[in-house]
Amino acid sequence: MAQSASHSEPESFQHQPTPSCSCPIHDHGQPFTAPFGIRFADHVDVDPISRETASAVYEAHHSYMDSLPSVNIAHHGVYFQGALVGAITWRYPLISRKRIRYGVAGQLHPEPLDIDPLPKRLRPTARRILLSTDEPVVDSEVVAGDTIVEAARICIGVRMPNLASAALARAQERFVRDHADEDVRFLLTWVRADFDGAMVRALRDKGWTCTGYREPGQASNREDKPIRERYKWRFLCPVENIREQSTLDRWSQ
Repeated sequence: MAQSASHSEPESFQHQPTPSCSCPIHDHGQPFTAPFGIRFADHVDVDPISRETASAVYEAHHSYMDSLPSVNIAHHGVYFQGALVGAITWRYPLISRKRIRYGVAGQLHPEPLDIDPLPKRLRPTARRILLSTDEPVVDSEVVAGDTIVEAARICIGVRMPNLASAALARAQERFVRDHADEDVRFLLTWVRADFDGAMVRALRDKGWTCTGYREPGQASNREDKPIRERYKWRFLCPVENIREQSTLDRWSQ
């Protein structure tokens, strides 16, 4: 049965800045219309921003990390139709080396782990986002910490469908193009395990693989933070996959 015009699905999202927020996104932001569907990503861009701008965005809108790491490679602003809507910060992770495991088809494979010790509320998500550990690991290697770059902060300050996925796609392509030389082989990020929302879906949609989780615990050589008392999913993405996808996208245009 056909729907009447009064019950048709909306074709766009209307954004109005939040007057009570003084962050760089809302302080001077203008209303805009976001079309749903395949044209949406065409309106998303990523450009460098200052540390101060990134810090203000995280302070106002990041769900659980409102400060910046002390040393970073780049800060990217996420823009929709020229309006700042989010920020992403990249840095080298605080690790000296990391073992990378591969499955039968050469894909990233999770580390050996047991889901049962996880809190009961996290087990369904773990079973959904972790590849089956029953599949064999056919190869592995230990890579140096400076071959991995971490998306240390990913923050979208506007509630808009599909924005996280489109922003991540643009940001990872921009970072690889501008900063990733031949020595950078993997991108890394962490997602708080009880924040099972748009970012997990965006990462998986853009070629990232959940390879394990980090248990709660404070770092002995760093300032204590509440986030370290939470479980976090670890996601990795081979830089070569991003380069290949970028090439395919250019050829398809």
